[in-house]
Amino acid sequence: MFTKILEPPEKIRATCVQHAPNRRYPPDSYRGGFFRIGMLWFLWTALSGYSFLGAQTASNNLLVVIIDGARYSETFGDPNRTYIPNMNSIARNGSLVNTFYNDSLTYTSRAIPALWCGSWTTVQDTIINGQSTQYTRKPTLFEYFRKQASISADSCVYILKYVPSLWLPSFHPDYGPDFWPSFVSEGSEDQDVLQNTLDVMNATHPRLLWVYFAGVDHAGHSGDWAAYTQAIQVADSCVGVLWDALQQDSVYAGRTNLMVTNDHGRHDDQHGGFSGHGDDCDGCRHIMLLAAGPDIRSNLVTGTYRRTPDFAVTASQILGITPEYATGNPIQEILTQSTTGPDPTQPVAFHLGQNYPNPFNGMTRIPVSAGNQGPVSLVIYNLRGERVKTLVENTLSTGRQTFVWDGRDDHHLTVSSGLYFYVFTQGNHRSVRKLVLLQ
Repeated sequence: MFTKILEPPEKIRATCVQHAPNRRYPPDSYRGGFFRIGMLWFLWTALSGYSFLGAQTASNNLLVVIIDGARYSETFGDPNRTYIPNMNSIARNGSLVNTFYNDSLTYTSRAIPALWCGSWTTVQDTIINGQSTQYTRKPTLFEYFRKQASISADSCVYILKYVPSLWLPSFHPDYGPDFWPSFVSEGSEDQDVLQNTLDVMNATHPRLLWVYFAGVDHAGHSGDWAAYTQAIQVADSCVGVLWDALQQDSVYAGRTNLMVTNDHGRHDDQHGGFSGHGDDCDGCRHIMLLAAGPDIRSNLVTGTYRRTPDFAVTASQILGITPEYATGNPIQEILTQSTTGPDPTQPVAFHLGQNYPNPFNGMTRIPVSAGNQGPVSLVIYNLRGERVKTLVENTLSTGRQTFVWDGRDDHHLTVSSGLYFYVFTQGNHRSVRKLVLLQ
């Protein structure tokens, strides 16, 4: 049986305030600013009827599996897939990104927050219940999902082996502990984590499950090749069991996507071998990304370069939420039409895509599709509803096009940081999305 070990949010928040005196909480005036922005946001959405969440998807649920420290040459980089027969089988019915990279820090304490947040983020040292730990400075996928989709903690669960001091999501003023997941931290082996996951699935059927298997990294550090490859096989078997469980469960079957990746790889043979990691060699950077489910394209292998921050942004798009402080980009090529909008092989319909990157500093790109040739407009507005920048007000030919905004207004003056709306109009069609500028 599983046990939730997350302290009540108020207790955790009080503990962090007590033990982290260097934590720079926003002053009261700054918090008031966030409140005013929130109220304006509410009024805008209530009066206009527009939704700013991500694309709606065919599914309701997402299972994320992180296999700590598996080198790509022993997973999908092995043409025979010797140690991962189960994931190889799943890949035939899903998508595989064979150029997915940890593009920054190749150790767990920084890569896991990047996978959570969709951004390489700094972390803050603190003490919880007498144990040293860290929390992220940016909101996590868990917080975005719970707040934007109004999801309870029982429907958003993080499962891993027992650790005395859990790494924590953020204390961001827009999100924070009230939107953290439930944590299940019990057992010592990947098989224990698997059983706890199955128990949670059967008991509460969470919509977002994040499962962390640590056995491969532990075995790799031992320097024992047989133990390391055996641990990969165990993790692969666990993924296979979870995938089968999803297909056999009446709540999850046909409604649940699976995403599997690593936080980092391991040194290649030219840089010290599999027993360590932490540098920028290809062995440490090259990691796998497998996805399958109703919102994932089948039998697809893509060689488009993708990076760690793209993971949470893609997961957010599957869940229909907006990771507003993330810097990654959605991996559109693996997603089905219901998730991304128009299929590139089909006739184009009117569509306004999410800008990327978002938030941005410098330039951001806004993808649009005109349903037919004719007059269109694409305009940036501030929170007061004032026109800031007209990106296009002209006739566009049918098809997909991308426009760039450099953070300047119609008078070529740089605008201030903050939340903006961009509106795409053609005839009777009108679509609105939001973006965040950080100067």
